[in-house]
Amino acid sequence: MTKRKSTRKLAPAKDWRNRDIDDWNTLTFTEYLRDRHREVFGIEYAPMRSWQFEQGILGRLIGTKTKKGTHSKAVVKRFIDEAFAEYKPSAQYPGTNLGFSYAYRRNILQRVEAEEATKDKRDRHVSKHEENLDDLSEWLNGN
Repeated sequence: MTKRKSTRKLAPAKDWRNRDIDDWNTLTFTEYLRDRHREVFGIEYAPMRSWQFEQGILGRLIGTKTKKGTHSKAVVKRFIDEAFAEYKPSAQYPGTNLGFSYAYRRNILQRVEAEEATKDKRDRHVSKHEENLDDLSEWLNGN
């Protein structure tokens, strides 16, 4: 009898709402961009240059099957959310896109990155001290 590898059934790649962020890929992010842009700006998303260009940016950020990305998927999603939230639409430019945000608003990505690094450092620090407190508590209780 052979053991079966337990695999969980993923929602389709385009269904970002029903996928864990760790399972997102460039297609999932593309659909997220489209849906969020429609929600935030009330108009259809228009990629910078082409979808292939923007998916290239996403591939560099989150990685592909063969190449490791430069940022976590959660950081990239937060970058998109904050870039959309900070963008001020005008009559000439009623919406924005990932290409523009990545090229001209990378400071948002840097800020998100720095905040995540600080949070990770704080969490590691707290975890380390909690372990020390557990050891001390055991020692004090004579266990």
